[in-house]
Amino acid sequence: MELLQNGWIRFVRGFLVIRLDGDYMERFFNMCRMHNIDLWGIRKEKEQEKDICMCEAYAADFFKMPPLLKKTGTKVHVVKKKGLPFYFPFIKKRIIFFVGVIICLALLNYVTDYVWAIEYIGNLQVSDDELSDFLEQESIHYGMKKSSINCEDKEKRLRETFQNVTWTSIYFEGTKLFIEIKENEKSEPVQIETRGTNIIANEAGTITSIVTRNGIPKVKAGDTVEKGQVLVAGGVPVYDESQTIVNYQIYDADADIYIRTPIEYKGVINSGYPVMIYTGSHVKTGFAEFFGYHIDGMPIWDFIEQNILKKEKENLYETAVEKHQVVLLDNIYLPVYYGNIDRKEYYVQYFTYTEEEMKDKLSENFEKFNLGLQQKGVQIVEKNVKMEKSSSGMELYGSLLVIKQTGETAEIPMEAAQENETN
Repeated sequence: MELLQNGWIRFVRGFLVIRLDGDYMERFFNMCRMHNIDLWGIRKEKEQEKDICMCEAYAADFFKMPPLLKKTGTKVHVVKKKGLPFYFPFIKKRIIFFVGVIICLALLNYVTDYVWAIEYIGNLQVSDDELSDFLEQESIHYGMKKSSINCEDKEKRLRETFQNVTWTSIYFEGTKLFIEIKENEKSEPVQIETRGTNIIANEAGTITSIVTRNGIPKVKAGDTVEKGQVLVAGGVPVYDESQTIVNYQIYDADADIYIRTPIEYKGVINSGYPVMIYTGSHVKTGFAEFFGYHIDGMPIWDFIEQNILKKEKENLYETAVEKHQVVLLDNIYLPVYYGNIDRKEYYVQYFTYTEEEMKDKLSENFEKFNLGLQQKGVQIVEKNVKMEKSSSGMELYGSLLVIKQTGETAEIPMEAAQENETN
């Protein structure tokens, strides 16, 4: 323990490894003891068939030795310098570097107490936007102290907010906040009190087929119906032995109903259309963000364009930004971002379609509309198309006769069902 303590004292005070050469080195050592000059690690060595001594002494004591060396005729040579005082010149020459390191360590220690990134894990039914809204309601955001977030309380609030979430875990890794959840693979159906619903027509037309699973059908294939007309009633009457209605069973009407109905389509195209034309002027510069402060080189380039290149026209630009966040040790996210800004200059020039081009465009759009109907299960029975020129371009009018599924549910009160059956 004493050796270790002496070693620290020597390192702090600074000491020298010295080589002594002379005929009266023993006398020199005795005189050093009389003048309270500490020497340690004394050892004899051979150098070119001559005896020398190696030892160590405090740097401050070294300056007391010249009179003693002169009296004993001993020569001294400093072999090595050790200890803290001899590092100061090195540190002084690189003071800016060491100050920068200290400031960086202090900033790193400061920012690691805050949240600088948030990640959601395991959410399929609940979207990222919904979870972000939840965090906003709970006042959880980027740049807040980690110690101000009660993870257990927020986990409970998360399960209460989203009924299909069965397990939650909120935790930190470095400066990143993780929101991990597990959801019900099969959500249990919500029990809703049956109030009775009718199925009514979405549009006017002729019924082509009807298959009823629940309720009383009010129409049959071949009937012509109007929009809003009841197709299937949800109130099912209950008869007694004398065929008198004694009660009603209320159901949600359910049926597959198809109707033949017309659909009108209108397409418009202007003869003039804009086109983006790139000038070839391309600027790419880096940028950095520190704690919300943005720095990039675009203002310098704008200054050059306005004051040196003397560009008079108003410029239009297409800008693409590539952004990255600084991460240390895989999980310490810092509020520091870097990336590239890629800016291309363009102008808009207007061209004019020929009549044939306008017809082709309108026909293409009409075919896309028809394809969209077919993908939804709509059967096109008949179609008529007419094109007309207009003051601004051309218009297409399409008249389609289609067979499609119809019917939407509408709640009915019990009294209305009884009244309808009585009538």
